[in-house]
Amino acid sequence: MLAAAAACKVSTDLSRNIAIEVTAPDSLEEYDTLKPTARVLTGHGDSAATAVFWFSPDTVLAVDSATGWTVVIHTGQTGRLVASGGGLVSNPVAIRTLAAADTVFPTAPTLDTVDIAGPTALDSLSDSLRIEIADTIAAGAGGNQIVPLAGRPVIYTIVHPSVAGPVTLVRRDTAHAVATTDTASSNSSGVAFVKVRLLAPDTIPDSVVVVASAQRANHAPVPGSPDTFVVRFRGVAVADTLVAAGPIADTVQLSAAPPDSLSDSLSVEVGDTVAATGGITPLAGRAVVFAITSPTTPGPVTLVTSDTARTLVTTDTVTTDVRGIAAVRLRLIAGPAPASVEVTASAKRGVSARLPGSPVRFTVRFTS
Repeated sequence: MLAAAAACKVSTDLSRNIAIEVTAPDSLEEYDTLKPTARVLTGHGDSAATAVFWFSPDTVLAVDSATGWTVVIHTGQTGRLVASGGGLVSNPVAIRTLAAADTVFPTAPTLDTVDIAGPTALDSLSDSLRIEIADTIAAGAGGNQIVPLAGRPVIYTIVHPSVAGPVTLVRRDTAHAVATTDTASSNSSGVAFVKVRLLAPDTIPDSVVVVASAQRANHAPVPGSPDTFVVRFRGVAVADTLVAAGPIADTVQLSAAPPDSLSDSLSVEVGDTVAATGGITPLAGRAVVFAITSPTTPGPVTLVTSDTARTLVTTDTVTTDVRGIAAVRLRLIAGPAPASVEVTASAKRGVSARLPGSPVRFTVRFTS
């Protein structure tokens, strides 16, 4: 909001009109109406009962001379608004003219599925629910040009579940406060977004429905608004055990014919214990981190997941297969062989808790 004032020559007669004060926003959106206010001030600082008239010295704005109500004629420019009254003329008020949004649309999938890893990792975050807000400019035979609009508000509202608490809208990955409605402003690319965070409910909702809506400054809906996003939460089995799936010690005979520099598989299984039977259900797609812990100097040996690989790797993350198995092998690649090499395999439950049985320790010895 801007204020402009003009004053006349200094006089000792305090009853005279000495200034005109104008208050108006510094910007105006296309199709909206700006309604400024003005008052003529006397030397006492009081408002004088004097009519005020309005005009603009350029063609960017159209102004009603009696009311001052102003509309945009040309967008993307700066117009000037001036008030006069009581023998005074105000300083011009600069008003930036903004294009009105005439399209809004999702720039990301409107359906997202979030896998939940169990009670230790219920704090799960969806992908961004992205909306672009823009102005369409006629570009002749080449079609219309979409011009992104920055700084425009998009209102996101969780409409299901109707009870606040199990999920929240966030604009930062570190936010956790409960918000069922949030307003995000579009960035320089015209994109506004929020994410849905599952906090830690007693019951995981099967899905969350979020409606994104945008309005012009005159409160008319932007064409294409509202848009609906659905975030589904899919429960997956909870890993509760990490065990060796083969021998934890191996000996590599360097003098064998032909010479051998590759260990047997160092393998582990990630599983879920079935309470009723005590059996273990293998879990695919779980990350296991293998690391050479001794010797501590990189170089003589490397971890490989392919028999032909020779690149130096001292730490590697391997995903379990359909049998719940993750495995690496150890290769001697340079220099004299160490007497033994220690390798650990570790996994987490969810995002932070160490999986029971983790780490599994392997020992590989090299002999001539």
